[in-house]
Amino acid sequence: MIFLLLTPSLPNMEIEAEELSNVNCQNAKSLADLSQCIVIRHPDYRIEEIKLKEISGRKKIASYYFPSNPVFTGYIANRNGDTSNPILGTGTTTANNFQVMVNQEIFTNGKREIAIKIADEEFRAQVFRLESIRRILEFEAFKKLIRFHFLYLEKENSLHSLNLVKELKKVSKARINEGLSPGIDESLSESEEIRIFKIWNQTQRQFENAKSELEVLLGFSFDFQIQQSIHSKLPKDLPNEKSELIKIAYQYRPEVFLTEKEIEIALLRHNEVRKQKVPNVSLGAFAQNDGFNERVVGGMLTIPLIVWRDYEGESIISSSKIESSKEMKESVSRNIKQEVLFALTNFLALSEEVNLYDQNKMERAESDLKNLQEAIRFGKIRIIDAINHQRILLQTKLNYLNTKSEFEVSQIELIRVLGLSINTLEIQP
Repeated sequence: MIFLLLTPSLPNMEIEAEELSNVNCQNAKSLADLSQCIVIRHPDYRIEEIKLKEISGRKKIASYYFPSNPVFTGYIANRNGDTSNPILGTGTTTANNFQVMVNQEIFTNGKREIAIKIADEEFRAQVFRLESIRRILEFEAFKKLIRFHFLYLEKENSLHSLNLVKELKKVSKARINEGLSPGIDESLSESEEIRIFKIWNQTQRQFENAKSELEVLLGFSFDFQIQQSIHSKLPKDLPNEKSELIKIAYQYRPEVFLTEKEIEIALLRHNEVRKQKVPNVSLGAFAQNDGFNERVVGGMLTIPLIVWRDYEGESIISSSKIESSKEMKESVSRNIKQEVLFALTNFLALSEEVNLYDQNKMERAESDLKNLQEAIRFGKIRIIDAINHQRILLQTKLNYLNTKSEFEVSQIELIRVLGLSINTLEIQP
């Protein structure tokens, strides 16, 4: 197991996408590979990837050197006039008029520079948003796979219990026929069979639903090889103090960096609105043949007047977004703190509970169950006592599987809320 605490940096999305795409989902067997397959196929993740591509386009737009394309105008005209001359008399004169003009709007007051900064920060914010979505989907997929694994074990345990009850019913009938047991034993064994069948049927349905959900997420039918048990271990150097765990979460959760980027973007947009009060100017140049073939070359400067549109409303909106972003950061910080405390409480409580089911106790329960079967077969125990003993032993094993499943999920959840990678959790089959 490798556990490194590294300084957070901007994720390299190209390398990460390449690693995810290299996973052969059809042949994936490990929990990590299957969870990655679920992530890369999930619409939420792919939508955020598309948004990242969209923001890349905005970055390119922001890098344009001019706010608009140049405007070309021109005209040509023919002028005819009458002239009088005392010697020549009245005559006709002709003049060709034309004009060519080019106007180009240019950025002023540093608007291009701040637009580039906003696009860059939006791209970084989207990277953190994508990472946040990826982590949520990855850990949820991991928890679904863990639950699926233990539902399989619960189903097998319930099926084993159902077979034992059926065997018990056969023994009770045989003993009744031989006059060794009262007739009520058959009713008791049949009632127990109905109860166990209901438990097995419920577990079977939950298992099939979990499998269907995973197949929808993966996009294909799979036959995941179930191991006998799964044991996860948290990193040994993980602190025990709540305050230290909260600090780790604040240091590594991408949601924190996302809210910080949102504040930076809001500040930049507010500054952008302020710069809009200084309008862009347009420079122009023209050449014309005016009058009677008089050639004129000149230039012009166009400056819009800020009279009716003073951008005060936009300024109020942008300043409000700054305050909203700050409050959002505080809200996210509180949610992260609460998630850490909840996850830690669940983990500690389930740690104590799962420790009750040590290996020796479970092996002894299995041995007692086998001895009970022998006692039933040879008529050394009453049917009612056999049902009660069997119910207790089988319920103990079922309780262990439920507790173990919740405990494994609690460890995964603790790693998630701390912002650490799933690879820091050592999973041993």
